[in-house]
Amino acid sequence: MKLYSLKKAHNKTNNIIYNSPHSGENFPEEFLKSVKSSLHTLKTSGDSFVDQLFEDAQNNGSVLIANQYGRSFIDTNREAYELDPTMFSGEITKPLSDESQKVKLGYGSIAKYSYTREDIYNDKIPFNEAVNRLEQYYFPIHQTLEQLLNEQFDKFGYSLLIDCHSMPSYGFIGRKKEAFDQADIILGDRHSKSCNGKLTDYITQHFQNHDLSVSHNIPFAGGYNTDHYSDVRNNKHAIQIEIKKSLYMNEKKRCPNKFFKPFKKIIDELTYHLDQDIPQLL
Repeated sequence: MKLYSLKKAHNKTNNIIYNSPHSGENFPEEFLKSVKSSLHTLKTSGDSFVDQLFEDAQNNGSVLIANQYGRSFIDTNREAYELDPTMFSGEITKPLSDESQKVKLGYGSIAKYSYTREDIYNDKIPFNEAVNRLEQYYFPIHQTLEQLLNEQFDKFGYSLLIDCHSMPSYGFIGRKKEAFDQADIILGDRHSKSCNGKLTDYITQHFQNHDLSVSHNIPFAGGYNTDHYSDVRNNKHAIQIEIKKSLYMNEKKRCPNKFFKPFKKIIDELTYHLDQDIPQLL
């Protein structure tokens, strides 16, 4: 199974990497035999079509990498061994980060639950199988991300990871507010720790210029990728963009809606303007 798609810049004019870790919808046959969740549920747990929204970044000097396998199989926006030990059989041979909020909710690097809060698996997973899955599917993604961010860092003097996600427009796990209070866009910069404030403000203003509401860090402050690939003091920046799914897709049918093309144009304009303006912002 192909791990990721990579759209490199036609003419690389910046060091911006757009990453879509949850838009993949492929699953190994052996995995599908071990789960009780339907294929529709597994796919709906991801960020359908987000990679398509950002696919023209390569026309604006940037790179887009998108995982090809579903997040229900493995989630690269978690620490590798951010796992719930109760999911596994056999000896646990690696130290686990099992106290994180994500693990407690059932959404570690290997998720316990689908978005419906139902168990994904029929039975416990042998721990050595989990280790093999991480080695085969998780670590190669991060090796590639690391390389993409660093290979021309010296030339440009900075790196910017934009982690691209989507969120349900209805109530979901961890939400206390009603759906109508939800912003169209939530930007996560680890509460101003992972990204230069000028970049956060710039992206905020772009969406607001298109009459979209924007909030910051609540309930999504950025995940593992945003934290791991940022070092603002050394001009390494990372920010997460969460997009309300109803802005571009029919959530029940899981297909693009009539707003997909207009919204994609907003994303295209963002990738264009960031390419033009990032030298001044940094």
